[in-house]
Formats: sequence, structure tokens, C-alpha cells
Amino acid sequence: MNTHSYLRKPSALLIVALLAVAAPLAMIGCSNGGGSTINSPADIGLSEVQIAAPDFTLPTLAGGDLTLSDLQGRVVLLNFWHLDCSPCKEEMPYLDAVGKAYEGTAHVVVLNIGDSESSVRGYFRDADLNMQVPFDFDGKVAAEYSIGFTPTTFLIDSNGIIRFAKIGGFHNYDEVAAAIEFTLAKDAA
Repeated sequence: MNTHSYLRKPSALLIVALLAVAAPLAMIGCSNGGGSTINSPADIGLSEVQIAAPDFTLPTLAGGDLTLSDLQGRVVLLNFWHLDCSPCKEEMPYLDAVGKAYEGTAHVVVLNIGDSESSVRGYFRDADLNMQVPFDFDGKVAAEYSIGFTPTTFLIDSNGIIRFAKIGGFHNYDEVAAAIEFTLAKDAA
């Protein structure tokens, strides 16, 4: 897990407090990396949250802009990452595979922090991605979300409410799919 502080605004303190609960879980390895059964969000390092997701509009790798609030109506997996983060790159294939598997049900958004567009384009090359890749060139959105570690993932319900947060990477496809399923279940309740 990489540590970077993008916190610049006092308004982000609420999310910082919520993530303070999740950070110790990520540090002690409560994620399910061994392939055992996933019975609860805590089994994969998810912390329950209930706060409105800060909205943003950012340019994307595919061209055009992505506005988070435009994705309401479906669950959103919002992942913060950057190229110098090994765990970020390790989980990328799982995120993309879940984007394909849950197309029409959930959006997978992998928000790059601070890398150049050409570097990110080079990383993905000509891949046919099943996820959206917006650019947070100056880290302002990362600051709104109080990102201190990468990767950090938020699972947002169809009404724009963050339901779960995870600090640290997903270890396999099943963990990412379970995170979506737990969010879908919260969304339906």
C-alpha cells in the first residue's frame, strides 16, 4: 500500500474519520487473500460507511468528461490509484473483469491521481477496458475523499451514498465481485 496525502481541505475530515476505522483493518491484513469463503464485508476489509459521495467532473482516458452524479441509478465502485503503486496495478485486472461481469448493474471507475495522460495511456496501451478511467491531475478529488493510501476504494449505492470503504488492494476477482454484491444488497434494502 502506498501512502500519499492528498488532504488539503477541512471538509474532508469526515471521510478521514471514517477511514481511520478502516486503516487498522487494512494494516493487519483482514483481507481475504487466501481464497476462503467471504461471508461479510469485513472478510475483505470493507468498512461500512453512510455518507454522500462528493461529486466531481473529470476528463477521462476515453475522451470527454465523467461526472460522478451522472452515474446515479447504478452502484459505483470508485477506486483511487496511481502508477507508482504496485498493489494498485495488481488489482487492476480484477477491477476490469468485474466491470465486464457487472456491466449494466454497476460502474467501475478507476480514478488516477496525478499521473500524466500519456503515462496512463501507455500503461493501458490498447486494452479494451470495461471500466472508466478519469484523471485527477492535481489531486483535488483525492483531497475531497481524504485519500491517504492507495489503492483506496469506495462503493457507492445507486443514490450516491458511500456504503463501504476499503483501504488497500483487492487480492482476487472474488473479493471485488463480493464488494459489488454487498453494495447491491445494501442498495436493495
